[in-house]
Amino acid sequence: MAGKPEKEAAPNPLEVIIVILILLGVGSLGILTEWLSQHQSMLTSFLNFSVFYLINFFAKYAVFAFLFSIAMIIIIVLYSMRYNKMREKVMAKILPSDGSIESTSGGERMENPKWKLVLDHIGSDDANKWKLAIIEADIILNDLLDTLNLPGNGIGEKLKAVDVNDFSTIEEAWEAHKIRNAIAHEGSDFLINQREAKRVVNLYKKVFEEFEVI
Repeated sequence: MAGKPEKEAAPNPLEVIIVILILLGVGSLGILTEWLSQHQSMLTSFLNFSVFYLINFFAKYAVFAFLFSIAMIIIIVLYSMRYNKMREKVMAKILPSDGSIESTSGGERMENPKWKLVLDHIGSDDANKWKLAIIEADIILNDLLDTLNLPGNGIGEKLKAVDVNDFSTIEEAWEAHKIRNAIAHEGSDFLINQREAKRVVNLYKKVFEEFEVI
């Protein structure tokens, strides 16, 4: 009995796909090679232009960045010089002639006798001295505002003329000064405890620390 003829094995679909991709790749490579040979001069011109443009672009911006950096350095130096002059003027006004500079572990610290007097008053057990501490602190504030060349006759008018961008603690200054005015107007009728008095003195302290007068 004769055996049945064997069926031919079906081609593997994966192998067919691989062969097709290889043929497409070879064909595409040939087309690309022919196109490059026909447009070689145009491609070379494009590449040369691109390289030249990039070099020119970075050169321009490198010069701009350099000049901009120089300008910023000059502005920073001028601002620092102006700030230092203003601070020297402030300290000369606020510190009495016997003001001194003490060295501490954190570096140099300006010893302000007027502020020391405020701290002595606020640390006292005498309620009247708590009020006096606030009044003394307000005097320092007035001296500070005088050095800033603000228009106005009193602290209130000068605070209204303040540019908030140059005086970040303006709200603290206003609040503290209003309490000082209440003390001045009401006198002995104005009642304040030590805790509240210390809070007001700390408001002044924030202002003075911003301008480095204490």
